[in-house]
Amino acid sequence: MMFQLQTILVYTLLAIIMYIFAQKASLTQRASYHIVPIIAFILVFGLRYSVGIDWENYRAIYEEELYGLSFSEMLETRYEVGFLFIIYLCHLFQLPTYMLFVCIAAIQIIFLYLALKEEHGILPYVYLAFILSGIAIQGFCNVMRQDIAFCIFLYALKYVKKDKIIKYFLLCALALCFHKSAVILFPICFLWVRKNSFFSNQSIQCILFLACVFLPFLNPVEYILNISNDLIVAVGYEDYIESTLDLTTNNKIGLTRIIMIIAHLTIILNSKNIKAFYDNNMVNKIYDLYFIGICCYFLFLGNMMFGRITLYFTNIAFIMNGYALHYLIQQSKTVKHLAILSIISLTLLTSYASMLYNCTKNTDAYVSYFQEELHVIKDNQRSNMFDTRP
Repeated sequence: MMFQLQTILVYTLLAIIMYIFAQKASLTQRASYHIVPIIAFILVFGLRYSVGIDWENYRAIYEEELYGLSFSEMLETRYEVGFLFIIYLCHLFQLPTYMLFVCIAAIQIIFLYLALKEEHGILPYVYLAFILSGIAIQGFCNVMRQDIAFCIFLYALKYVKKDKIIKYFLLCALALCFHKSAVILFPICFLWVRKNSFFSNQSIQCILFLACVFLPFLNPVEYILNISNDLIVAVGYEDYIESTLDLTTNNKIGLTRIIMIIAHLTIILNSKNIKAFYDNNMVNKIYDLYFIGICCYFLFLGNMMFGRITLYFTNIAFIMNGYALHYLIQQSKTVKHLAILSIISLTLLTSYASMLYNCTKNTDAYVSYFQEELHVIKDNQRSNMFDTRP
């Protein structure tokens, strides 16, 4: 119960602080206010203890597997050069383990900020969706290297222009230094070679999206594995293939998923208005990637391997939710927009409540690195979670 209360307090306060100060920055046009959400995120996520399934793996890599190795020796391991360089610097200055997570959190949030800082009024709502959707806690606390690559990719989208495309490729190369799956990012820019928005027909989008919602009942995973084997090997997920074939797709549709589907459909049906409201290339790109992401999410629901490969698309949902929330609040004088705002808000709040309710059953419960008296309890919680897995 204590873990749960602390978790609710920490994550909720973080969401409020990030929202308030980003909103102040937007209203006053003072960039200095943006420093507070960035520092708050770094402190909460950098100084966490055993939060996220991969936390213990990263601790072991830092304290045991790579400890005492020279940088040239590190390069012979299976990890990417950017990640190794951070570890090497932390070892060089004899920094404690939590500083590795501080560095990771700093890179993540700084690139997220840089990607969206010029999108007027968006960041407060993106931060809200970031925390409430669970992406920050259940995503950025787990696949940390890939989420660094994701944030760098977001920033790179600003340079998908004829005269700046070299910067896009250079930033994708930087993302590749943190996770090899970033190799799939290089050709994405060609979606917008001939036009600013790839997906424009809302009726076709609705049909495609609903097809992806119901296709999993036919269990298409084995067929997709056969035709995408080379790509799976290229991005480093060949070890997942056998376990993926043993998985059955999670194709039950409950109330929570129905609300989520309705929320996505409302965004699709209002996409032209949202894009027209902002009238810039960034929102067009975000929406295109968002649509690909929600299709992938439902098509591969519950499949870890495809979930990792498509993360660069599925993660975009919290950013598109930020755009939608901001747009709907600006237009909230009409019953229609209030209804849509309610649906999207309900989806986010349901996700957040579910995460908080279940936080003691997994690794989401928050404990600080400096709460040493709670470390034993947290370690036992982690052990029990893995011991009870089938």
